[in-house]
Amino acid sequence: MPISYKTIMASDDGDDKARLKALNLFANSSLGASALFIPILANTLTGSYILVGIIGAGYGITQALSYAYFGRLADKFGAMVKFVRLGFLASSFAFFAHALAYDGFTLMLVRLAAGVATGMYAGAMFALSHDKGNNGKLAGVVSFGSLGWLMGTMASSIVQQLTSSYTLAFILAGSIFLAGFVTSLGLKVRVDASNASVAGSLLQLARKNGRIYTSFMLRHVGAAATWSIFPIFLNQELRLDGVELGSIYAINALTQFLFMNTVMKRVRSDANTHRLVQVGVLLSSAVFITYYSSTTYIHIIPAQILLGISWSMLYLGSLYILLRNNDGERASSTALLESYMSISIIIGSLIGGIVAEFAGLRSVMLLSSLLCFASFVVAVNDWKMRRGTMSIKMLQNISHNLSNRYARMLRQLTS
Repeated sequence: MPISYKTIMASDDGDDKARLKALNLFANSSLGASALFIPILANTLTGSYILVGIIGAGYGITQALSYAYFGRLADKFGAMVKFVRLGFLASSFAFFAHALAYDGFTLMLVRLAAGVATGMYAGAMFALSHDKGNNGKLAGVVSFGSLGWLMGTMASSIVQQLTSSYTLAFILAGSIFLAGFVTSLGLKVRVDASNASVAGSLLQLARKNGRIYTSFMLRHVGAAATWSIFPIFLNQELRLDGVELGSIYAINALTQFLFMNTVMKRVRSDANTHRLVQVGVLLSSAVFITYYSSTTYIHIIPAQILLGISWSMLYLGSLYILLRNNDGERASSTALLESYMSISIIIGSLIGGIVAEFAGLRSVMLLSSLLCFASFVVAVNDWKMRRGTMSIKMLQNISHNLSNRYARMLRQLTS
């Protein structure tokens, strides 16, 4: 029996979907393998919480610029697959270079390089992972990023526990990115030619989606402030190390993977996506309050589960909205969301370092909770405005239809 063209296309699409899942798995495995120990290594090399924050901020600056620049190029030229391949190859070299850091300055240099490299592929990969009217595909790809983070943090914590060295963890991260580059060579995703036509500027795109970006950024500034000192908090105040430290991060990642592959795959309507963002940031506020009051390892476990659920709602909800509302600029809009995330890392890392230096580690978590609540207020107002706009448009359509029907009736009566 001859194989139809549709069968071949379906097979290629399935292969591409599997490769995209693998790529997100590899990317986040590498990031997780290195990120777990970056704050601790930076604190060891510099002896200053403020310098830990500055190193985190430097990484965020270069990554934010890279996301915006390469996401726009991907939309402009439509060469999504090429940007994915370039990003993975560059990231491999950048993370291998982490093994060469021997003081605060060299660590800063390799973190800057990593920021540029990891910003190259994100927007293009999100655009390739989303089909119109099918949030499930994107949820599946993104969920493997969470699984990758789980695998990376656990693998690197085991390596560090066995060898008492961070070098092998960074070599592991670079090797995984290299495996991702090899995997990307098999991508055969067909890019819509309309993606090559990009209207307006990044500033106009930022204004168009301003409230989504603002709500996301407020939440992530608070989160980044805590993440910049969280491993130090777990290590110094709760006395966790090695596998215990990795398992705390693993609980969050595993929760994300399961929640995205079950609940988040079924989200379709506009109202649901906006509600997800609202609930996500409100739950995030509760997570940081729990951190603030925790005194043992046991207290952190339910907080990590709640964190996984809240982040899944916020992140995928935001991506759904942006990909649906910015056709033709999907790589740019999602890459810009990642840029806002990186800018949040810049601001949050600095805030976290300064607050921890002068007010203690737990004060950072209290501030994070307050910023998440501010994000909730912005998200609620955005949804109300959109509902109001939808209601006005609906009334206008009804009025227009009634006017047309009335005009037809008059013509029939007078003819």
